Amino acid sequence: MQINGVSIFTNDGEFIEKGYVRVENGEIVKVSSGESSYDGENLHLDGKLLMPSLVNAHTHIYSTFSRGLGVSPFNPSSFTKLLEELWWRLDKALTLEDLEISAYVASIESLKAGVTSLFDHNSSPNAIDGSLKRIAASVNDVGLRYCGAYEVSDRDGLEKRDRGIRENLEFSRESTQYKKGVFGFHASFTLSKETLSLASKEIAGKLPIHVHVAEGPEDQEHTIGVYDQRVLERFHRAGLMTENSIYAHCIHTTPSERGLIKNTKGYIVVNCQSNINNGVGFPEWKRFREEGAAVLVGNDGYGFNLSNDVRFMILGPHYIQRDPKASYSGDLSPSLFGANYELATRTFGANIGTIREGSSADLIVLNYRSPTEITAENFVDHFFFGICDNISVSDVFVGGERVLAQGVPTKVDEEIIYREARRLYKAFEKRF
Repeated sequence: MQINGVSIFTNDGEFIEKGYVRVENGEIVKVSSGESSYDGENLHLDGKLLMPSLVNAHTHIYSTFSRGLGVSPFNPSSFTKLLEELWWRLDKALTLEDLEISAYVASIESLKAGVTSLFDHNSSPNAIDGSLKRIAASVNDVGLRYCGAYEVSDRDGLEKRDRGIRENLEFSRESTQYKKGVFGFHASFTLSKETLSLASKEIAGKLPIHVHVAEGPEDQEHTIGVYDQRVLERFHRAGLMTENSIYAHCIHTTPSERGLIKNTKGYIVVNCQSNINNGVGFPEWKRFREEGAAVLVGNDGYGFNLSNDVRFMILGPHYIQRDPKASYSGDLSPSLFGANYELATRTFGANIGTIREGSSADLIVLNYRSPTEITAENFVDHFFFGICDNISVSDVFVGGERVLAQGVPTKVDEEIIYREARRLYKAFEKRF
């Protein structure tokens, strides 16, 4: 296959005003300016912009049915109360069928927002067994890459805790370039000493973890009060801070804790839009980065358009510090255009994030007509101020396969999926 007539952001220092990309066996074999004849399939997308597809480093597919959900009573006085009154009620009402259809919807909406790799953190206490496999099947069916973890917690009793542990272990054995499993935890304040010990015996040093860290202040307060340790000190002493692990939020952490993430080659994923919505604070991601931590962008399941989270990440510090110089669009380069791709590359074993010979053909085609010149140096400015403003994705390729064509998913029937989602939601709402 050859994609012709596009401008190309390679994400390795070059912007090609008009050129072509040739793909064979899912891998890019030629990138060049100008034109070239090709005997195979030719796509002519003149005037459109080609760039690497995006990676969502922390999301909750199970949150799909929260849209329009009437919550009563709802008067949370703390982050824990918010979890109890909304999210922990929602996850208990989910069935495997709900998870399956939610994953279809999340994948379609992610595709249309330019995202092709999802790092998901699932919770469904009454539908644990096989949940990750069902979600992964839907995500892969739409054409995306999926890395899943089940949220182990003590809050629903020991039997469900043990089933959560088994779910993580069983799913982690199913490994392809499109499907990976890591070990999930909810948060320290819902995890006993015994639970960490059990998990450590199974995975210490062998499997990355995906965990919420100090999203609200209660996580640190509980952990210090009960265990006389801070959250990440607990995980480190348990031997659970394995290379390539994902630490979501980290709002109420100290430099020494974040140093543990850096030293064990893990990743901090910030989810700024969700944090503001939940009123838990704002991650000092610039400080995290200055300390040497790898900072990635996720969205915590707050919809599936990552562009919104990009906006909140960059603009949040302007408001908090009352300083328009506090952050700028170029700060996306080490995160969205850097560490996000590094995590995906290491996880899936495919070279994701550049348009260059030898890279996996995970690509998005954008309708973006700029009134000003685009260069390699100012592309991130165009992405932040222009593309994100009203992202318009026409085509998506994952491993060279065209999974979105002219805005329409190619592997699934979008109308049938949304109709089925609305049908299942009615029963879910009654259970909720």
